[in-house]
This record gives sequence, structure tokens and C-alpha cells, in this order.
Amino acid sequence: MAEATAGAQGGWSMTQQHRTRSLAERAAGEREYMARSGIRTLINSLSGGVDSSTVAAISKQAAPDGALGLILPCSTPEEMKGERLQDVRDAERVAAHLGIPAVTIDLSDLWQQAAALFSAAARELAEKAGVPLEEERLQWAIHNMKPTLRIMTAGFFADTFRGLMMGTGNGVEYFLGYFSLRGDGISDRQPIRDCTKEEVRAMAASAGLPEDLVHRVPTAGLWPGQTDEGELGFSYADADRFLVWILNRHVAEPCLTTTLTVREESVEAILADPGLPVAAEVARRIIDQNRRTAFKRRAGDLEAMLAARGLAPGATGGRQE
Repeated sequence: MAEATAGAQGGWSMTQQHRTRSLAERAAGEREYMARSGIRTLINSLSGGVDSSTVAAISKQAAPDGALGLILPCSTPEEMKGERLQDVRDAERVAAHLGIPAVTIDLSDLWQQAAALFSAAARELAEKAGVPLEEERLQWAIHNMKPTLRIMTAGFFADTFRGLMMGTGNGVEYFLGYFSLRGDGISDRQPIRDCTKEEVRAMAASAGLPEDLVHRVPTAGLWPGQTDEGELGFSYADADRFLVWILNRHVAEPCLTTTLTVREESVEAILADPGLPVAAEVARRIIDQNRRTAFKRRAGDLEAMLAARGLAPGATGGRQE
């Protein structure tokens, strides 16, 4: 249970308890969903990161004999000798620790073949249409194929084993729109979508995962040296604090839309609030990230988040699907 204290501006102040479910409670919810839907397996893409490891732990408790793991490296040969090789080894450690059967499928050749094929076609289309092709954007698209290939692979295994693809996005990433719509965004289940990063780490620790994996530097592994915080420009700790605070503030004084997006007319008041839990320049970056990714979220996301965290009237912490 997390406690957050909101600031006092415009005549309001509050201390609001966030009631978040334990790993065991989340596993029970997934188990009930499986029984109700006739699902046999839960397909987990293991990266070695704390989010996928925590979701795998939930899956193992939910389906002791039905939790399956995929380790899906997708990189250049040079990267596979360094940090991406470490990803594979960490993912293998998670599978072994949790007792989840896992297979490794190297998607690197497929990714490189697709990148060459698609890039050539993109250049041809740009020439035919007279549309400028931005090289930087092309390279970004090439790297962003990785989560798409991984979710395609997970979908194949879900179909084959009468299962569901387990999503690994946490709540702060969802608020920030820091996920791929054509990757993890289309997973069948999202068991940690209401959680802060710190709450995910706490669940990972409760599952007995090794401390170095609980506190592993978050990265999507899209390019050499890439880290989540480096790409975002602020820390998860600050994003966690801001998310908890803004949800409290909204309960007292609405400032978010139903898509979990900061309202334009509320931005300056938020930045001027003396209770702001992070520096104003950091808050502005967080808000900008949230607002420019509004298209990734759906109507009803705010209400689901409030209910899942016990902030809606009568809520006790709901299931995220």
C-alpha cells in the first residue's frame, strides 16, 4: 500500500492511500480468468528485466504447469557478444529460478532480413510518391520492428498452446506512452499495468528473484547502450512519484482525461503547485511525454487506473486486462 501526500493549491490538500494488489492476488486473478475462459497456458517473453520477470512470477503462481517462457534475442552479431548476450543469460536465470520451461529463439537474422527488405521498399515508395525519407526515422522504424517481431512470436506460441500473451508494461510506462502499440501494447493480458516501477520491484523481490535482477537497469534493448531513463530524460523514481501524486490531485481536482492524459488547461496549474513532488522542469518533461502519447491510450484508462489503485469510490483494487 502506497501513501502519497498531495500539495495544497486552490484550497485542496489530501493524503491518499493507494491500495495495490500483491503478486499472489494478481496470480489469483489470472488463474480465475484462465478457468473462466478455458485458457491452458500463459506465454511469457523473458528479457531479464524486472517487469517481464515479475509477470513471469505471476504467471507461474497462476498456472504452475501452464507458464511457458520465450527468450527472444534480436540484435546484431556485435551486440550479441555484449549486453544483449547478458539479456539472454539473465532471462535464463529468471526461467530457472521460477521453474518455467523456456526456449530461446534468435530473431536476429529475421530482423535483419526484414530491415533490408522493408528499407529498400521504403526508399522506392518515397521516390515514387515524392515523399522525403528521413534517415533518422527509418533507423528508428528498423529498431522498432524488434518488439513487433517478439509479439508476433509470442502470438504464434499462444495460438499453438491455447494460451494468452502476457504483457509486461507497468503503469508508469503506460501513463508515459512508453511502449510499442505494435509490440507489448497488443498483449492479451496486462497484469502490472496499474503499478509503479517501485511496486513492480517490490513484487519481484517478494518472488525471491535475485537482487541484481530486481534492480537491473531498465532497457528495451533497441540499440547499443539504450536505457529507458536515458531515452525518457528523467528517472523512473521521479515518474513514479509524479504518477501517484497526479492521480491523487485528480481525485480532489480533476486534471486528467479519461485516456489518462493531463488536460491542456491544467498544465500550468500543475507546474505551479507547491506540492509538486518533482522539480518543475522534470514535471514538464513528464507531462510532455504523457500528452504527446495520448493516442496510445484508450477511453476508460483513467477510470481503470483509479479503480485498480483503490482511488475510485468503493474500489478495492481491480484486475487489469
